[in-house]
Order: sequence, then structure tokens, then C-alpha cells
Amino acid sequence: MDEIPEAREIPDATLREVVRSVEPEWELREAAPAERGFCSVYRLSVADDEESRELYLKASPDGQTWGLPTEARLQAVLRENTSIPVPEVLGVTDDHDERPTPYYLMRALPGEEVAYERVARLDDDALGRLARETGEYVAQLHAVPAVERFGHVRHDGPELTDEPPGGDPATLTVGDPRDEWPTYLREYASRELDRHADSRFADLTPELERWVESRIDALDGPFDAVLGRNDHGLHNLLLDPETGDITAMVDWGYTLAVPAAFDFEFAVYLYSGAFLAGLPEVSDRRNFVREEMLSGYRATDPDLAEAVAPPEPLYEALAMVRIMNDFHHLDLPDGTESAVMDRIETDLRDLLDC
Repeated sequence: MDEIPEAREIPDATLREVVRSVEPEWELREAAPAERGFCSVYRLSVADDEESRELYLKASPDGQTWGLPTEARLQAVLRENTSIPVPEVLGVTDDHDERPTPYYLMRALPGEEVAYERVARLDDDALGRLARETGEYVAQLHAVPAVERFGHVRHDGPELTDEPPGGDPATLTVGDPRDEWPTYLREYASRELDRHADSRFADLTPELERWVESRIDALDGPFDAVLGRNDHGLHNLLLDPETGDITAMVDWGYTLAVPAAFDFEFAVYLYSGAFLAGLPEVSDRRNFVREEMLSGYRATDPDLAEAVAPPEPLYEALAMVRIMNDFHHLDLPDGTESAVMDRIETDLRDLLDC
């Protein structure tokens, strides 16, 4: 994996220049760095003679692209073709001699940032609403006619300087694509299992490798590529934590072209909070989340819903592998790590036995 850099500081003078390059009438009133991932993200308050606005600037921390150009264009495609609440992108600059490119400027959306682990503490009403809305939005995402092969989603449009991207799905493509889903899935699983061998769950890796390979061999197609969010979790949402209403879906830099069932299964596991069921008073709500997500998905796209309805243990296991690989990032109460790890391992072994 690429070494993750530190977010770089952007001077106020540069922030003013970025804002004025997109809209000359806007004045920067206030700027504050936001702690969102490793990119340089700033919340900006701007105003003209008539009104004030809240914006976000998302910029590369080190001059590498980190998927930012594609992320900006993907958000434009989703705003144009779905009702998924993504921020409006006002301007993209892919390359510039003096500014921290690539970067893009977008409008802020309402809602609250909620800790990743909070999903296990949402009551059933809020979690049910979150799951149904997720199902609706994921179904819309999967219906966007943008990709035909499997891999990381990229863009194939012109380079931009201080311009908004277009919303045509045809501008999206797949980098280093694979025609066959099992071929790409083997590559994906190999990368994840290499990471797993360095995780705190490494004792399980050899058994997992054998099981995953056998399950890939047993997959029954045909497989159609769709846009897959894959990076599911409360950390990439803004919402009303009391009701579970999703007000924004943010951070689309890890979008993959995958079968719909793969993306759906990841969402079920990660939004169920099952990986935290080793904590006191936390229940495993996978079945509940699956039914609520299916309800929202089926209401949006009843035909495609049949492709995601049957559970696929292989995809769930790979979602669990992601949690195990990033276990050190979980914010757990002191003294509970062993119990949480034991429960995840037990759940995984139950899958391996099926």
C-alpha cells in the first residue's frame, strides 16, 4: 500500500485565491481545517454582498492524486443522475504550478459527523431508517450506467482548472480493468489477505486463504459490473443521529466497479455494527439491517434487488477482513479489545464452517 501522508497546511492567501478563482465575487471570511482522513480538508465560510455560504476544499496532501479528480467527477455524475445526497462540486483544478493540486471546492451539506463506532449504539428506529435510506441510495448508485468491467473507478474526461465537472456517466471508466469478476476478486482478496497476515488476526490467515479461494471457484455468474461505494460506514456520512436520516454521503475516492451483491454485502455488515458485538449491550443486527436495506433497495429497483437478496458468505467474510485489517483504528473502550476480537473471530469461524 502507498504510505499515508500527513495533511498539509494551506495558507489563507491560497485559500482566498482558490475561492476567487471559482467565484470572483466571493470573499473568504473564515477557514478552519477539518479532520477528515489524510487529505487537506478545509471548511470555508464565504460571502458576497447578498449572502454567506459554507464550502469545503479537499486537496491532495502531497501532490499525488489520491483519487481526488475522479471523486469530484463522480459526485457530479451522482448529482446529475441520482437523488443521492452528495455535495455539489463548484470547481476542480487538476494541476497548477502554485496551488496544492489536485483539489476541488464543494458546497457544504447539513448534518452531523458521527463516530464510526456509533452505529452499534443507534436505536432500532434510527438504524432501520439509516439502512432503508442506504438501500435506496445504493440501488440508485448501482443503476447508473457507467461501467462494464471490474476494477477501481477512474475518469476519462478533460483536465480542469477552476471548472465544475460534467455529470455524464460516460466520463467514468475503470483503471486497469478486468473482464472477469473472479479474476479481479482474486486480486482484491490477495491484497486484503496480505494485509491480514500482518494484522492482529494473522493466525486465521492461512485458513482464510484456502477458504476464500474455494469460494471464488464456487461463485456462479453471470456477473455485471456496477458502481460500488464499498467504503461504507458512518465515517463517510453526515446524518441526524437521532432519526438516522442521511443528509450527505461523502468521500467517494474508493469507488469500485463490482457486482451489486458485493457492494450490498459490505454495507449490510458494516452498518449492522456486528463487528462490535463483543461489547457489552451491543447486539448483532445483521438480519435486521439486511431486511431494512432490502426494503429500500427493492422499492427503488425491484429487478436488481433479486441479485443482492441472497446472502453471499464470501463477500461478508471479505467485509470482516477489512475490519480485522483496520482493527487498530477502532475507538474501543479500555479493556474491551480482547472481547471484541474474540467475537469477530468466532463470527468468522462460523462463516468458514458454512
